[in-house]
Amino acid sequence: MFKETCCPSLRLMSFTTLVAITIIAMFIASCAWGGLVIPSRDFLTPKYETLTEFGNRDYFLIRNKLQVWRLLTAAFLHANFLHLFFNFISLLAIGSQIERIIGTTKMIVVFVLSAIGGNLFGAVASHAPAVGSSTAIFGLLGCFAGYIIINWNRVEAQTKCYMITMITFVIVMNIMFGIGTARGGGSQADNSGHLGGLITGCFVGMAIINPIGGAHSSFEIRIKRFGLLLTLIFLSLCTFLLFK
Repeated sequence: MFKETCCPSLRLMSFTTLVAITIIAMFIASCAWGGLVIPSRDFLTPKYETLTEFGNRDYFLIRNKLQVWRLLTAAFLHANFLHLFFNFISLLAIGSQIERIIGTTKMIVVFVLSAIGGNLFGAVASHAPAVGSSTAIFGLLGCFAGYIIINWNRVEAQTKCYMITMITFVIVMNIMFGIGTARGGGSQADNSGHLGGLITGCFVGMAIINPIGGAHSSFEIRIKRFGLLLTLIFLSLCTFLLFK
């Protein structure tokens, strides 16, 4: 029932499924390795020391110890069960659609670069440690935006409206959820990481997505070149600001 209603494009043998299984396995491992925070306002909360050991986004370790792998590994860790649950559902629903549209190889590129870009931007904007697949998931939303832009003259107005509405709705709901959990004393959402992932995903999507039908007009060629340029500028600027 869930597959038919929320993610009809989901395939068992896919990158989306592999990531979903990985984040569940990493959450179980992080809970079992160092135990749980007791008492905790959040259900099933791994200890901070365990998340650090497993590769969370730690500004000082990345900047001072050059542990740059944390920019990617943080995307496979989660702060508590509710955090994992929402990202798991979002990944299956959004990731399966994106992978169906752009293919597995490009899906991997978008996911990885969005995770890195989101965590780069998040580390620059906030020195607070963070974990979560939401940097990459927001990148997949940004990729949807890139798909709309590159196919602006090929997609019907109704389809564009639907996609824009869906992207806006998910972004607003995540921001509201983050504010709500923060006020309630729970884990605070990494909104700067979300924004960085969204921006990276949009730029990467503009650069690598092929227009519907395969033909490239002069407009579409300019969009792809502009997307590549923006991707390089954004990632380079964030890297410079992080390590300056």
